[in-house]
Amino acid sequence: MTVGAGMEGTSRAIQMIIGAFSELSRVGGIQQVSRHSGATLWELAGERGERCELLGLNDPKGEGWFAVGPGRYPFRGFARNKLGLVAHLLMRARQTSLVVAGHVHLGPAVVWPAMLHPGMRWWVMAHGFEVWEPLRWYRRAALRRASGILAVSCHTAEAVERAQGIARERIFLLPLAIDPSFGAASSAPVRWPAPAGSLSLLTVARLSTADPGKGIDNVIRVLPQLLRSFPNLYHVIVGGGDAQPAYEELTADCGVRERVFFCGELPVGSLRGYYDAADIFVMPSRQEGFGIVYLEAMAAGKPIVAAASGGSTEVVDDGQTGFLVDYADAAALANRLLRLLADADLRRRMGEEGRRKVVKEHQYEFFRDRLKAYLRAKA
Repeated sequence: MTVGAGMEGTSRAIQMIIGAFSELSRVGGIQQVSRHSGATLWELAGERGERCELLGLNDPKGEGWFAVGPGRYPFRGFARNKLGLVAHLLMRARQTSLVVAGHVHLGPAVVWPAMLHPGMRWWVMAHGFEVWEPLRWYRRAALRRASGILAVSCHTAEAVERAQGIARERIFLLPLAIDPSFGAASSAPVRWPAPAGSLSLLTVARLSTADPGKGIDNVIRVLPQLLRSFPNLYHVIVGGGDAQPAYEELTADCGVRERVFFCGELPVGSLRGYYDAADIFVMPSRQEGFGIVYLEAMAAGKPIVAAASGGSTEVVDDGQTGFLVDYADAAALANRLLRLLADADLRRRMGEEGRRKVVKEHQYEFFRDRLKAYLRAKA
């Protein structure tokens, strides 16, 4: 699929749509939402006979591209140069009809271009815990000037209203989607670290000191109790970051160092194979605005154990697609994991229910069509 064809090559001033995102090239939930949003903006621009530019603040400098389904979409990276990004937006301001800022921290970067071109519509995406508490005054001021706020869950929408003082009628719900490439079984080789015939828990998360509430430490702490009943159990953790040494030290302190495998950050094409190989997906996080990894686990037919916190409660149906537990309740976490480990039929039933939910509610086409409808209605 070729994108952007026919949008250049004319002497008249063509209006344009810009997507300004924190990052487009790496693995991660916000990155995936950004790619889905960017692909949607390309399609919308084509339908309106406009040009489209996609910008990634934290991506390597220069031209790059990403894929969503069969489409390949170009973008420009700014290597964390926010002033360069703002200058680019200012240069484009008078010919820009629409901007989508993919993170609330990018809202202030769009304020000045919007002031230069009052007819420009601009939207901001709100993902999760970054909006659960009051933002700095200039970020709140930017949100209040935006044409609308796109919230990935009801929990996040309520937080934007409560903590940022945004009127509810200016906040629009945009549930997230599984990536089109995730539907088929992985063709990439998978170096599954757990022994054949063992039981396994899987966690996929960024291991960052900036994200201390993922609940990975809680899982590690209950492993000794789980191992007493299931001595062939292993915990596989996919994701990298500066918090990994602390997690490794905790496994040693708990006496489970040989039962936890840290696989680092993996290419998108390899992730499906890891979900397929696991028995249970567990990430009892207290800071998920939505949790795309839960959708991925459900698409792979795996039961989930998550925290009854944030947007996770809107993705995981307690008792149907998995279990929700209080973040700090170690006994409940161990109990639910033990129940799933002991009952292969329950794991299968919950996995099948999760797969059905993804197909029914969280396909990329649903996300794309809803986002286009919002942007058209406010054009």
